[in-house]
Amino acid sequence: MAKYKPEKDLPAFAREYKTTSPAELAKIVLMKRNVERTPESITMWFKCHPDVLDDLNKELHSDLPTEKQAVEAHIFDNGAFEELPSIKKWKGVLHARELTPLYIQAKIGNLRNICRGTLHGHDFVAEGKWNMRHPDRLVYSDMIEINALLKENGIDTYMYKRELKDFLENVQDIPVGKKITVGKPKSFGKYAKLKLDKPTIQKILLDIETVNYEAYAADLFMLKTATRVSACLNASIENISKDYSYVTIFDKGRLSKYPKGHPWDKRIDPELKAVLVKIIGERKNGRIFNINKADLGTINHDTILKYAPELFAQYPDLMPNHFWRHMFAQHMLDQTDWNYAVVAALGGWTEQALEESYGQPPDELVREWREKFQLDIQVAPQVVVSP
Repeated sequence: MAKYKPEKDLPAFAREYKTTSPAELAKIVLMKRNVERTPESITMWFKCHPDVLDDLNKELHSDLPTEKQAVEAHIFDNGAFEELPSIKKWKGVLHARELTPLYIQAKIGNLRNICRGTLHGHDFVAEGKWNMRHPDRLVYSDMIEINALLKENGIDTYMYKRELKDFLENVQDIPVGKKITVGKPKSFGKYAKLKLDKPTIQKILLDIETVNYEAYAADLFMLKTATRVSACLNASIENISKDYSYVTIFDKGRLSKYPKGHPWDKRIDPELKAVLVKIIGERKNGRIFNINKADLGTINHDTILKYAPELFAQYPDLMPNHFWRHMFAQHMLDQTDWNYAVVAALGGWTEQALEESYGQPPDELVREWREKFQLDIQVAPQVVVSP
């Protein structure tokens, strides 16, 4: 049997069996050369010879549209892109991770935009800087090219590198590894300083109470339950439990599964209960709140500006109604020692969304944790030192 020579055997086996998957090639090397090689060792060989891997992937996909061949634009129509075999395969991978349908849809949408070259208001195909790619034809060099193009135009590369890397590695079997690091989005932690202390929040709410009790009630509802303004203003009396301990609201997300929105059961604490009882009165059905979003926004903007003008200076695009959801997140992160999982479950975020919005725990808190939490496994018997 011939001696195993990766520089000859790996390209030859890849062509013969039409795969660049390290796991598959490891099996083929064992079968053909009776030599055990781990997928990781083959991945490392390809990392040292990226040009070979790129050429192989181009060659193995030669029957698909290339950058010199027209890609039918209709494949990017709604629904058509998702029916492509490679996209179906990727969708299965994403579902296996138990990601939400809405998040999966967003990731597939990002990849579609990469393939057709329409990103952040740019049409790179029309500008002559990019050619439409068929997703089955994507290779590592495309990732390098689009990454450079995005940087050149000041576009955050994070989510596009994230989608491309995941797609290449899990669908195309192209090992990217550390050749391209995804990193963090430019906006990582952008709301880390969007926080007011409890006394200031109380002053804002008490001021709003004197201006418009309905606005005060809606704001307290959003603060206590982390509900978005649209879901708050659409909340129904019929969805409050008889003892006023819980209310079911319908928020955005998973619209394909939940036509009205995702149902969330929100706890009503005694303070909020008293306010809701007063607002609802003898009514048995209909919306809890009658105030509209625009009026609520004006009241919130003016009152927040009165007590915390620095927020609008630092965050000029701050949505005053959404402010209360931010306050829930910030103070609940503090209250739970930055337990992303708990806060995400209570507020209806993903853990990733929380981390990207509010960043990492402050250093002083991490230092407290080091003192507070220590692994209680003792391997050797304890030695008692006599005084």
